[in-house]
Amino acid sequence: MKLLSVICLVLVISFVNAKNLPEKFFGTFSLDRSENFDDYLYEEGYGWWTRRVVSLASVDKVFTKTGKNTFNFDDLWTAKSLRYKDIVLGKEFVGDGLDGSQQKITFTWHGGALFEKHVPIEEDAEQKEAEYKFQFEGEELVQTLESNGVICKRFFIRQ
Repeated sequence: MKLLSVICLVLVISFVNAKNLPEKFFGTFSLDRSENFDDYLYEEGYGWWTRRVVSLASVDKVFTKTGKNTFNFDDLWTAKSLRYKDIVLGKEFVGDGLDGSQQKITFTWHGGALFEKHVPIEEDAEQKEAEYKFQFEGEELVQTLESNGVICKRFFIRQ
């Protein structure tokens, strides 16, 4: 009887945690504006020149549904593109970071927002461990980044 109870509990927890990305996220979103982006980059340890170049880059975020429970995420920058394929919410995978280093990456959904977590695998990676939050404010997709108490918001509009 205890075994049956445990199995039922595991099934219920799996069902509750098995969320899909809401349809509203699917599409292409282009960067419109940012708040505190330079301050955020400074806190991340980037020098003046790198902050200028990164601040001037055009950025698109593309979410594409690929299956019942999977999606692709393309993070398209002027000089670099990151493409993550067949993502399952809550399932870790290895992919590249913007600095080219290998990262353990996990996308999760909770509290009405999508979270993208990066953990560097390589000790000498320039990109630090980080978690980015995506949520909608009206029709804008807002990405929130935080470093040492500095909060940055980047606003994307649907194309």
